[in-house]
Amino acid sequence: AQDFGSQKQRPRLRHEQPGVNRRSTSIRGMARTLRLLIQAALLAQAVVASSDASASPGLRGADVAAAVGSEANATRSFVGWPNGWRGGSCQKYGCIASYGWGQLCGCWPGCGNWGICCSDYQATCGADAVGPPAPAPPGPSCLAYGCPRHFVLGHQCQCNRRCRRFNNCCGDAGSEGGCAASPTLAPTGPSNAETFMFYFYRSQSDASYPPKNLNGGNLEGVMWYLQHEVMWQKPPKFGIERILRYKISTKAPQALFDKGMNFGVRYAYDSQECTGPGDCTTMYSKYGYFVGCNNFASKYPYPDEATSYPAGIWYSLPGEGACDGSKPTGASDCTYTYSWPPEEISLEELAAPAGGQDAFWDYKHQNDVAANEKKVKAAADLFKKNYPKSPELATPPCDFDFGKFWS
Repeated sequence: AQDFGSQKQRPRLRHEQPGVNRRSTSIRGMARTLRLLIQAALLAQAVVASSDASASPGLRGADVAAAVGSEANATRSFVGWPNGWRGGSCQKYGCIASYGWGQLCGCWPGCGNWGICCSDYQATCGADAVGPPAPAPPGPSCLAYGCPRHFVLGHQCQCNRRCRRFNNCCGDAGSEGGCAASPTLAPTGPSNAETFMFYFYRSQSDASYPPKNLNGGNLEGVMWYLQHEVMWQKPPKFGIERILRYKISTKAPQALFDKGMNFGVRYAYDSQECTGPGDCTTMYSKYGYFVGCNNFASKYPYPDEATSYPAGIWYSLPGEGACDGSKPTGASDCTYTYSWPPEEISLEELAAPAGGQDAFWDYKHQNDVAANEKKVKAAADLFKKNYPKSPELATPPCDFDFGKFWS
């Protein structure tokens, strides 16, 4: 699992700014706190009601949103792709004919086919949109909402694993809650795509399991994740204590290769469930179980801003695409193979020469690109020291193309 939260510096409070009356600010703060407490009480009451089957046949997200008020409803714009994605807007991008580099959501005809339009597409572009308007996003469904792990405020139905218990599943949810199982694709023959062999890195606890239905990256991508999300906590997030290295071979399925790509969109996997962007089932059905990638420099889908590890790449490996043998065939269900067991280095061993974890990660200089390159080199050198017979492997270009993929 990967939690893509971000750290932001605390903004200056009003009473810390010159010229602000502390007493009036305190009264405003008390009023705001009281309002939030009332909203929280209403929400808690609604959630408790949902657990009592005799009292309520099922609480839907819209009911909770109505109880809490418009402020709670405002969170909808940050939940799920169909409602817009982390700050992207057509007012910002303009109404265009095709994808523009760096966009986080769509403002062109056809973006609605895949549920990736910006939330203000219709309102901003409307009749001025180039070509025919995009179809309306699908109604309340797991196709529209994706597969979140938990209850999502503002959704009219739910797609998590507990929705059957509360009788609020969307109509296309699986029989045991959650999203319905991915369809079994009719296997295609070997593709004409090139086979790439390279190293796939992943930070992990002491648990061992195969690289299926999860995310990883090149070494730069994993080091950024460790620095940005993991090592600033004590103990480290998810009990992560080592970096694994797999030798993987990938071969794109023919449908994806025909679009001019060897890698598809980099999907996020949360507890081995594909959660987007967009609907995973639809695109895997269209292209086959492709390996996904994203360059940090593209700022899509995440990280969505510049990082101090500019050469970072993340990957997604769908378990249905894994196959036996040394080389994948490129069939829809055989897009990658992997070595087992993986090579590994411990984070403790990595940090020891610097004097420990705090000294190694050195958060005072976390945005220093040159300093972070030294961290990456230290990890690469440690792998080389521990596995001197392992070959040097070049990382292939991440050639995912937003416009081609979603067209």
